[in-house]
Amino acid sequence: MTDSHETLRDMVFVGRLLKEAGAGRAFALASILATRGSMPRGASARMALLADGTWLGTIGGGRIEQQMQERCQRVLAGDEPNQLEWMTHAKTGMACGGDALCGVMLWEPASAEKTLGGLLDHLRSGKPFVITEGWANLSDVTVELAYLDDLPQGDPRATTETALWDEEAKIYAEPAGPNPIAYIFGGGHVGRALTPVLASVGFRVVVFDDREGVAVSGDFPAAERVVLGDFTKLDEKVQVTSRDYVVITTHGHAWDIDVLEQVSRVRPAYVGCIGSRGKAAFARKTLKERGVDPTWVDGIHLPIGDAILAVTPPEIAVSIAAEMIRCRAELRPVSERPHQH
Repeated sequence: MTDSHETLRDMVFVGRLLKEAGAGRAFALASILATRGSMPRGASARMALLADGTWLGTIGGGRIEQQMQERCQRVLAGDEPNQLEWMTHAKTGMACGGDALCGVMLWEPASAEKTLGGLLDHLRSGKPFVITEGWANLSDVTVELAYLDDLPQGDPRATTETALWDEEAKIYAEPAGPNPIAYIFGGGHVGRALTPVLASVGFRVVVFDDREGVAVSGDFPAAERVVLGDFTKLDEKVQVTSRDYVVITTHGHAWDIDVLEQVSRVRPAYVGCIGSRGKAAFARKTLKERGVDPTWVDGIHLPIGDAILAVTPPEIAVSIAAEMIRCRAELRPVSERPHQH
């Protein structure tokens, strides 16, 4: 996810706005909902104008911030309704040359207190959720919160790591809560080699194994957590979500299949399993016989990793990390994907 500072994922920022609403004072909130090209701050950046003239947050400075400050002042004063507009380079003259979709909304005290209180509760829960804003009707901009578990299957908001903007429906969605985790089920040679590689490219790594001599925290210094548990009862120790990444490299194909069957219920953003093509065929056949959705089964990265003719555990780790980096990038909006290297 993007930096949470001065966003609706920032508990200090949200708490300050909640205090304002609790005191019965309205405020105007400017938001960047989408960008095209280079901009100082991306989607999710927020800037608030309080009743006493205080400004909180920034949407990047420069001419675009000045224009949004002017609009916030008019909206808070009641001189203009809520605003939604693509601020193009032609309008702002920003040196960076990009465009930003900016929304300005008046937050009335009663509704703001309810929404922001709920938002703080969600942030404190430690569970991933999504903030969804409906901008189709500017006289009634809606803000809704939903835990990932409550989203319908296949909802794109369940797997994205960055904010989404639907231009046609005028709907903005922002993932919130803890960042996704890369679960490595199996702490053998490949799991041990993979952990520092994934951590070095921005993944939060949790290693899970059922062997006391393997699930040792000191052996995985780059891991956020090392878990000793039963491969057939994952939910007793970890809660995999649809935003998470799963690598399966246990010490037996039966456990691989058991883990695959369990994570199929939440459909993580990425699932890869180590094994030969023969093992892959057997695993897919077994999962389908157990009633797992055939389409999902066929989408498992099995055999795992990019085809770089890897042989040793460190080489295999690099191939797996490369595949996961690509899959992570493909979950981002096209405008936010890096150039190919």
